[in-house]
Amino acid sequence: MHPSQTPATLTVHIPLRDGVTLAADVFTPDPAEPRPLVLEITPYNRGPQGLSFRNEVRFWMTHGYAMVIADCRGKGDSGGTFVFMANEGRDTHDAIEWLAAQPFCNGRVAMRGSSYTGTNPWYAARERPPHLMAMSPSASAAGGNQDITWRGGIFSLEHSLHWGSRTREGPPLFEGPEVDWPALLAHRPLITADIAVTGQELPVYRDLAMRRLRDPHLAALEITDADYARIDVPSLAFSGWQDGCLGGTVKHFQSMRRLSAAREQQHLVVGPWNHHGAPDGGHACETEQPINPLGDLTVPPHGFVVARELVRAFFDHHLKGQGGFELPRARMYLTGADRWLDSADFPPAFARSRRLYLRSGGRAQGLAGDGRLAFEAPAAEPPDVIVHDPMQPVPSRLPDADGVPRTVREWPCDLAPMIDRPDVLVYSSEPLREPLAVLGEARIVLHVATDALDADFFGRIEDVGLDGRGMRLGMHSAARLRLGARGGVDRDQPVVPGEPMEIVLDLGALGHLFRPGHRLRLSVCCSAFPEAFPNPGTGQPATTNTEEPRVARQTVFHHAARPSFLELPVIDLDATPGTSAPAWPGIDA
Repeated sequence: MHPSQTPATLTVHIPLRDGVTLAADVFTPDPAEPRPLVLEITPYNRGPQGLSFRNEVRFWMTHGYAMVIADCRGKGDSGGTFVFMANEGRDTHDAIEWLAAQPFCNGRVAMRGSSYTGTNPWYAARERPPHLMAMSPSASAAGGNQDITWRGGIFSLEHSLHWGSRTREGPPLFEGPEVDWPALLAHRPLITADIAVTGQELPVYRDLAMRRLRDPHLAALEITDADYARIDVPSLAFSGWQDGCLGGTVKHFQSMRRLSAAREQQHLVVGPWNHHGAPDGGHACETEQPINPLGDLTVPPHGFVVARELVRAFFDHHLKGQGGFELPRARMYLTGADRWLDSADFPPAFARSRRLYLRSGGRAQGLAGDGRLAFEAPAAEPPDVIVHDPMQPVPSRLPDADGVPRTVREWPCDLAPMIDRPDVLVYSSEPLREPLAVLGEARIVLHVATDALDADFFGRIEDVGLDGRGMRLGMHSAARLRLGARGGVDRDQPVVPGEPMEIVLDLGALGHLFRPGHRLRLSVCCSAFPEAFPNPGTGQPATTNTEEPRVARQTVFHHAARPSFLELPVIDLDATPGTSAPAWPGIDA
């Protein structure tokens, strides 16, 4: 029997403070024997066909734990109404305290989770349940929807429709018939795209689509500095350089290290992994095999870790008092160098900032353009122009070798087929004479203008090898001029057509070595469809806009008065402690 098919020992209904109950499966060798307990609460169906850590059930029972997997409010067999992330803190608090009092639990509870279920522990921890002793919240969102649904103030159409479809009858999108994305380009208003795609109104999709500005509901979902200062739960989190939730996972780690009384009990592991494999140390939970290659990236064996064993050692220490848990606060895998680096914090204190400036003669469009990345700042140079047609957007997907579309957001692959077009600006460095090691948080600073009432900007970087093939690194950055590019999403800031402005595109965390002879390639464009819905240029919110979209001219400046540049956190690899195969507590000890 595959571990995911292990039958529950018993099913319980956990009472919450408002009378709603959560359905939960309990896995334990003996329901009358109190044991430490590992909990996951999921919106993805707690049963064998759902998405959860159910495949680890036998592992935890073998090592002296009970495990409980529960459907969250409004999902599966649980009562109540599901609202995206709104009830998880209080509900999980109540579940922990109820479970801690049951005969199968000894009063010591830990949480394991990934993605949505990896964000739940943070909401639970800020409610301070007395019996929550440790957690492994991997691939976590930052909180709210600003880093997921409205990244940089730009509506994430693909994610929102997928998530919204989980409330309808039948399989979620992308697990059933494929969506006719081109047809949606002409659909207005976008808020009704749920009916066009599924024939049903999707309440979760509509709620996500309408919350473009920070409102009281979203503010309540954000984990604040005051929250982190009150949280005192030890944490071990996994993420990957190709994980769409890397930013949230890093934010939690940084904030806890800065503010929490449990700052010395926070651990972060970032590997050469994507969102799917990150919580399992780069392994696919279905097969327990390494996800390798990951796109165009081939990872050596020491780039993977048996995450559950590391989590077990962590939980054994904090729930059973067994042994020491000696893992550096941050352990990060540097792709290109194929080695792990350890640091007390992330970004590491030994990183320094270095800029590569955008340069051109005003013809940086496409791969054959004259765009350059240079360490020398520009003097007087003409700007580059993007002609953005919302009805002909730059794609966010590439077909793989089998013809199956894949979103490049989580795949290190060559972007050349996507960016060799006149509405993409491309800037490439000269071949490097020396290695360039990058570890930390990167950003793109652009000076731009538009003749429209609003515009979006996206940026991606690649490592171009000796064979001329690129490999995308990290996450793409994105920002909307009216919202995310100029100071956040508290308010709508009108755009004055033709007026230059400075914007920042956050590339997030990177860990990579560019080898001698390789080149850095930066691409800048104004759309990424269907990941994001194209900006119509009308100044109206994309989800409620009913006006015809307009073709816009976007200008990127790069001269002495308005320099645009890529800013990278650079380290001296020769002076940085690291190893190809580090010791992992509980695995190599």
